[in-house]
Amino acid sequence: MKQLRFFEQPAFIPFFTDYSRLRGKTIGMTGQAGVLGGILSRRLTSHNINVEAYQGDITDTMDLKNWFGKYRFDYFFHFAAIVPVSQVAENPLRAYDVNVIGSYNICKNIIETQKNCWFFLASSSHVYKAPSAAEELTLKVGFTEEPDTFYGVTKLASERISAPILGQYKVDYCVGRVFSFSGNDQKEPYLIPTLFRKIKETPENGLLEIVNPDSVRDIMDAETVIDCILHLSQKRFRGIINIGSGKGMSIKDIAYHIMKLLGKKVQICGVNKFQPNALVANVQILKQILSEGEKL
Repeated sequence: MKQLRFFEQPAFIPFFTDYSRLRGKTIGMTGQAGVLGGILSRRLTSHNINVEAYQGDITDTMDLKNWFGKYRFDYFFHFAAIVPVSQVAENPLRAYDVNVIGSYNICKNIIETQKNCWFFLASSSHVYKAPSAAEELTLKVGFTEEPDTFYGVTKLASERISAPILGQYKVDYCVGRVFSFSGNDQKEPYLIPTLFRKIKETPENGLLEIVNPDSVRDIMDAETVIDCILHLSQKRFRGIINIGSGKGMSIKDIAYHIMKLLGKKVQICGVNKFQPNALVANVQILKQILSEGEKL
């Protein structure tokens, strides 16, 4: 079934349609229950591609080892993580265990049990220090890595543990720093579903208060994120890369976009509780990779 896309596909990101090279391959993944993992799993299985999804606890080393020992993967996508900033703040130890130690466990098993497996580690724009929105900067890989949230700390730590050890063992790996996204299956407390609910509940021409309306985010549809990841896998890209649109929208403008989708108009009352910041991807490398015809 075709999924509604909340945001238009950027012109430089082609829709991924060539699944022929993945047929006959075995695809492994974690995080199938999440938004991105769910989309990827549905797409692959709908094209009769074999997907094996780990359903257990990635901090359970023995269970992971036994599971990995059953398969020989051609591609592996690691999405499993504790993501909502509020949930991470409630239990930082558990978030660190899952996001950092769990990622190390996955990498260890890739190294010890797999051969010629391309590995994707889903990271986040939260690894960057968000500059002031007034600066209108786009964030390159290598920009100040000084997370503003503990969630960002865990994702940066997972990168710094995983990438060097994968490189040491010559595993083809890609760290994808995914910027903001939304999709049909995304739930609150994420921004888009929260705004959808609040706008629906606000009377026509009523007043809606939005916190930090002038902060800016680079946001794409979750389906578009998966298009990018599939293109990167097909080309077997190696290294760290931003996955975003390269364009920013203020929280206020995102709210107006949702109003347009809903055919509804409300009045926005904005309150900036801190200096407006921006997380917008520099996508120069992504554009270059997606424009190349053959795999690397």
